[in-house]
Amino acid sequence: MPDPALAVPTLTIGMPLFNNAATLRTTVDSLLAQSFQDFVLCMSDDGSSDDTVTIANDYCARDPRCRLIRQPVNLNYGNFRVLLQQATSEYFMFAAGDDRWAPTFVERCLDALRRNPRAVCAVSRVDFVLTDGRRLPSEATAALVGEPIARLAGYLDHPGDNSRMYGVFRTPGAAAAFPQHDHYAYDWTFSAASLLHGEHVEVPDVLMFRDFTPYERYVDYARRDAPPGVHRLFPLARFTWALVVEKGMPLRWPLVRRLVALNIGHHLEYTRRFHPHYHRVARPVLARLRRLLRA
Repeated sequence: MPDPALAVPTLTIGMPLFNNAATLRTTVDSLLAQSFQDFVLCMSDDGSSDDTVTIANDYCARDPRCRLIRQPVNLNYGNFRVLLQQATSEYFMFAAGDDRWAPTFVERCLDALRRNPRAVCAVSRVDFVLTDGRRLPSEATAALVGEPIARLAGYLDHPGDNSRMYGVFRTPGAAAAFPQHDHYAYDWTFSAASLLHGEHVEVPDVLMFRDFTPYERYVDYARRDAPPGVHRLFPLARFTWALVVEKGMPLRWPLVRRLVALNIGHHLEYTRRFHPHYHRVARPVLARLRRLLRA
């Protein structure tokens, strides 16, 4: 008989870790409590300086589905890529080290994918949890269906918080969609490119809970992730290149105008924070152009 320990699971859950000691036990417990149990949880530590590795090793010792790899150098976004490359299962999902899931999240996402053969991703509705306990619903998990141009246009209209990245994917589509190089908004590249491989469907119940991150922090990431010059002034330049050149997004006008509008919007957000004098001069013209493109 084949060794069960060597059997390929239905699902690989990839969890990138970096200093997640404060939340990791709650996060892993909510995954191990899923009603669907045929999965492997592959954790990849990216050089944590707290007790993250100790906690992860404790779970690996207690549950054979849990595995830990440790990166010799900090990979940042590349840690996500490494995890996806580990997957040989039919399905794959990313799991952040501070998120939580209702027990039926995986089961219902898998059921949605199996009922929709055109779908590459299924995700539930998501609530963001504020520090005072209040919840804000994500506006970025709606179904994106139809032909590729239509579903990409729908995504580019409102990529938002990109909670859909943490849905359950068919592994081949996810592997083909993940960007080849790290860049600001790599997660938008991933979700958008996956729509070239299939539809996104939504489970119409809140089954995932994420900690809220203030939007201003993402503007700071644009400065951190991009080299000085044009890539900072236009933070979505590399996202645009990756989506069009590397992933082959069709250059159709409905998509081009949305891409340009997104780039203008992020240019204005970045300059408002870091170049306020320029922003005051440029904003009236660029904001009007953006409205025209989005109309």
